[in-house]
Amino acid sequence: MKKLIISTLITAVFSVTASAALTESQEVQLLKINELLRSNPSVISNLHESLEQYVEGQAQLEKVKAQSHDWLYNNKAHSITGNPNGSSVIINFTDYNCPYCKKLEAAFEKLSQENSDLKVINIYVPLQQQQAPGTDTNSALYALNVWKQQPESFVEVHNLLVAKNGRHDKRSLNAIAKKTKTEALLNTSEEQELIVARNYQTFTAMGLGGTPAMIMNDQVTPGYVPYEKLKDMVKEAFSK
Repeated sequence: MKKLIISTLITAVFSVTASAALTESQEVQLLKINELLRSNPSVISNLHESLEQYVEGQAQLEKVKAQSHDWLYNNKAHSITGNPNGSSVIINFTDYNCPYCKKLEAAFEKLSQENSDLKVINIYVPLQQQQAPGTDTNSALYALNVWKQQPESFVEVHNLLVAKNGRHDKRSLNAIAKKTKTEALLNTSEEQELIVARNYQTFTAMGLGGTPAMIMNDQVTPGYVPYEKLKDMVKEAFSK
């Protein structure tokens, strides 16, 4: 019961602290929180500690977002899907070996067809496969190399990497490279490795622990979001 009260209070307080100016409903929430705390004083210490951790985490997140803005948004090294010149920008932390990342790609594809202004910047974080079995590369390094060296082939390579069920290996990467005539680009360089390393550093500094994750209109959303919900999020974020 005590944990339930703390969880409820934390959720309510976090929704209030998300905005500097309090709405009428948030004022009501604060009154209810005050009543709950007076009725359950034993939870105050734990709640205070949780709030301090939350505030510190948010401050760290804002700092990292500011420091990493150019790396994420203005970096030609990152691949782009959707409209390369679009002004409705989503930062997509993704992994070609992550099943939920692949499901999210299907949602992005559908949204891009409906919204010609949507631009998705792919930040590769290959958490599930640092090196494809039997190779000295992986799907992320390969995709980055194609994006840089043979961009006209990227969309086809990207779609084939997404379409593969399960994790990529030497056989799947070789098959995709052969089909798209990009075999030479499987020999990735230190440049791609450094890009992925910086991506991972930024990802962890933001407090993220798994892919997929998104930044949309400066709001970080961890985890998979189904199409219908994502559509509403995009509409709300970019309709202003």
